[in-house]
Amino acid sequence: MDYSQNIQNKANEIQQVIKTTKSISRTVGEDVFTTAPKEHRVALRGSFTPSLTTYKEVVYNFQEYQKDYEQNKSKLARAIFKRQIWKNLSDNKIIYYGLTKMQLEVNEKKLALQKKFLNLSVIEDKLSGNMIPLSDLIISANLSPHRYYSEIQNRVNTLIEEAEHRELVPLFMTITLPTEYHPFKLQDKTFVKNPKFNGTPPREAVKALTKQFARLRNDRALRDIGKENRIYYRVNEPHKSGTPHTHILYYVPKESVKRVISVFKRLYNEKGNDIRHDLRNAGAYVMKYINKTLPKSKEGKLTKKDKYLNTWYSHHRVTRFSSSRTLAPMYLYRLLYSRYSLKALTKMRKNNQLRVFRPVDDLNKIVEIFDGDELVYMKNENFTLVKHRGADRGAA
Repeated sequence: MDYSQNIQNKANEIQQVIKTTKSISRTVGEDVFTTAPKEHRVALRGSFTPSLTTYKEVVYNFQEYQKDYEQNKSKLARAIFKRQIWKNLSDNKIIYYGLTKMQLEVNEKKLALQKKFLNLSVIEDKLSGNMIPLSDLIISANLSPHRYYSEIQNRVNTLIEEAEHRELVPLFMTITLPTEYHPFKLQDKTFVKNPKFNGTPPREAVKALTKQFARLRNDRALRDIGKENRIYYRVNEPHKSGTPHTHILYYVPKESVKRVISVFKRLYNEKGNDIRHDLRNAGAYVMKYINKTLPKSKEGKLTKKDKYLNTWYSHHRVTRFSSSRTLAPMYLYRLLYSRYSLKALTKMRKNNQLRVFRPVDDLNKIVEIFDGDELVYMKNENFTLVKHRGADRGAA
C-alpha cells in the first residue's frame, strides 16, 4: 500500500471540502447567511451539514494515515540501519563506536567545509566598516571546542553553586538501555551480532533514554519535590558498540535522598543501571564525563579514538549535554554575558526583573531587553553578512 499516496488523496479531499464550505453564499457586509427563499435555505442546510461531517471524517482519517505512515517509515529506517551496521561488522569495517573509516572521513570533510565557510564569511559593520569573521562568533563543540567547553563549565559550576546554596544533596545516576538496543554483544572479547537487536539508531536510542529518565522525573517521589529543589545535569555517551547511555548528576533535598534511591532501584534493573550518593566532589565527578565527551577541548593532538567519538555525535546528531531549567536560558546569556554572570542573570530572571521585547511577526527574534527602566540590549541593524570574503581577490 502506498501510504504517501493515501495521505495525498486525503489532503485533496480536505481541500475540496474546504472549497465547498467556502462557496456557500454570504452577504457582502456581514458574516451571516443570506436571506433566501425557503427552498434555497433547505438546500443550503442540506449541503452544509454533510460537508461539515465529511470534513471531520477526512481530518480524522488523515491523522490516522499520517500516524501509520510515520510508524512504517520508522520501521523501514530501523531495518536499513540494522542491515547496514551488521554488514559493516561482517566486512570488518567497524573501528570504534559502530562507525567505519568512511563515515569518519565523510564527517571530517563536512567539518572542514563548515570551517572554511565560517572563515570566509564575515559580519560587516555598515557604519564603521569593521569586519568580524563568523568563526569568532560561533559556539560549537566541533568548530569552537574551547569556547564551547568554557560555556559548559560555567553552566555546571553555576548549577552546582545554586544547588549548594539550597543545601541540596547530589546523586549520580547511570541509565542504560536493554539488550534490544545493542547491535552487538561481546563474545570472547569480540563483537558479534546481537539477534535481539531491534535496529534502533543511536539518535532514536537517545530519545528512548530520555523516556526512561522521564519515568523517574514523573514519579511521585520527585513530583512531590518543588521544581526549584530538583536540579540535574545530564551527559550522553556511547558504549563501545555505539549504543548510547546517560549519566545524570541530580540534586535533591536531603530528606528525599532515600526515597529517590528506592524509586530508582524499583524502576530500573540493577544490571547496567546505577545510583550513587557518596560523592565527595560532585563537580569534579561530572566534569570527568564531560571531558570524555569533549576530546577536542583537550590540549594536544586527538587520538584515533577521540576522532571517532566526535564523529559519533556529529554523524548521529546526538546532543551531548542537557540540564534542568534552573538557570537562565543560554540564548539570553549569550546576549548579555558581557554585563551579567550566568548566576546574576538567573536571579534577575526569577525575580522578573528583565523585560524582553520581540516583534509580533517573528517571536524568535529579540529586539530589546530592559532591566527595569534601563535598556541593556538592543538589536543592532547596522551589521550585514558578507559571504566568501576575499573570493574576488583570489579569483583575480
